[in-house]
Amino acid sequence: MTLVWLVVVAALVVIELMTYGLYFAALAVAAVVPLGLSLLGLPLWAQGAGFFAAAVAALVFVRPLIAKWQGQNPEKQTNTAALVGKEALVLQDVSEDAGLVKVWGEEWSARVREGVRMKGAKVTVEEIDGATLIVR
Repeated sequence: MTLVWLVVVAALVVIELMTYGLYFAALAVAAVVPLGLSLLGLPLWAQGAGFFAAAVAALVFVRPLIAKWQGQNPEKQTNTAALVGKEALVLQDVSEDAGLVKVWGEEWSARVREGVRMKGAKVTVEEIDGATLIVR
């Protein structure tokens, strides 16, 4: 049963990375409890009860604290959405079709809505279209 709980933890972490709502992260943390109980050799009913208790505690107590700490719009504080509004350096001229910028030490493909931004110019990330930054 230990392997099953390891798979459950891994699956919940992957789902959380794709959805970002902290629900699956809380459940992944809760799934560590029955994992430990299975390592101790406790029966399946005890593992299930441990998961249920840990899940309720994580969802009721821990998740709201994390959500409050992150603020009203956590999606704007993490991942690529956090790039919106940030300054970038143009590495290759950016046109309406193509270009390359560096933001937070990473190189990104970029384009502008109109005109051209020359190499060396400072631009601001306006939005994200797939893996391309729209800059102004």
